Amino acid sequence: MTRTLNIVFILMIGSSFGQEWRDSITIARESYANKDYLNAFNSYTSIQKKTPNHIRLNNELAQSAYKAGNFEISEELYQKNTTAEESSVDRASNVYNIGNTRMKRNDYKGAIEAYKNALRINPDDAKTRYNLSAAIRQLNKNEKKDHSQQEKNNNQENKQNTPEDSPKKMPSKTADKILDKLMKEEAETKQKLRNRQGTNRSSKSEKDW
Repeated sequence: MTRTLNIVFILMIGSSFGQEWRDSITIARESYANKDYLNAFNSYTSIQKKTPNHIRLNNELAQSAYKAGNFEISEELYQKNTTAEESSVDRASNVYNIGNTRMKRNDYKGAIEAYKNALRINPDDAKTRYNLSAAIRQLNKNEKKDHSQQEKNNNQENKQNTPEDSPKKMPSKTADKILDKLMKEEAETKQKLRNRQGTNRSSKSEKDW
């Protein structure tokens, strides 16, 4: 009788435990459906170790993390899921999602790499091809923007290194007037010298031979 009661008690505990994780999954899925992604992620995390091995919540956990904005955690989960998937389509889907997490973090080179890897596994996926094109366009746009900003910074640096007291170019008309004045003054000076030399010669007494 005691043995029977023990078995019944164990079955009741097992049944209660099983109902608990089922209820927890229901709550997590309801939270996700209601766009309460952070609560869904926390719920999946708390029940992940309690569920039987044949119940897989990895993808739901990764997607909840992605929707909650935990992109680094989401990528880690998708990486683990990729190695665990047996179907090539499911592996490609996980690698595709890795690309999406990198796009969210503006890691366009990493996203391009992930999308290419996904297409190697499943070349016919139209969404992956589209996202690959978008990632390439965004990378090119950023590189052009960075190049333009670098040129702007270089120009600004060159401008700052230019001495403020560097001589300014004199207007041509002003330069001509100054040059004419100097030449006129020089001619007048030479004429005065010649006049003085002529006066000195005429004032000298001639020798009486």
